[in-house]
Amino acid sequence: MSTPLMQGERPLSLARQHWSVLGSVLVVGIIGVVAGIAILVAMPTTIGGRNFNSVKAVIVLVVELLAIGWMGINFLRWRFKTYLLTDRRVIVESGVLSRLTESIPLDRIQNTVIRRPLGDRMIGAGNIEIESAGRDGVEILHRVPKAEAFYNELLQAIDATRLGPSGPPPRPAGGV
Repeated sequence: MSTPLMQGERPLSLARQHWSVLGSVLVVGIIGVVAGIAILVAMPTTIGGRNFNSVKAVIVLVVELLAIGWMGINFLRWRFKTYLLTDRRVIVESGVLSRLTESIPLDRIQNTVIRRPLGDRMIGAGNIEIESAGRDGVEILHRVPKAEAFYNELLQAIDATRLGPSGPPPRPAGGV
């Protein structure tokens, strides 16, 4: 489900968020599953002479389904968020049922920043911030894997767009 490219537009690089963004989702999901098992073990089967096995089973089932459903939704959000760099623009797509597509033309980009905290550097990821003319604020590409390579490709594409199809101007004789 990717955005159709304009005529003559070439894709340069496609990235999705680093899989590590799912780490906290996995931890919380596992805690939910463990909580369901703990409820199953800790809750008594009879209270005041009444059997609560069916109530206990329903509570555990609801907790487990919520935990697994939450993990599944977050996985799909991660899976369907992409960053596509073309020779004309950066396309950010996200959403599972409802899709959002943002396009940032390369010739409108005024500033780019790459932020790579220690944890992200250890896994090779980073955040790329793009500031463009006519937009409020900054678009942040979160936890891009191989962030340095994507960032360098972005800068090269911006330069190529600004210099035009003819490439860089020829150097004068005498080497200034």
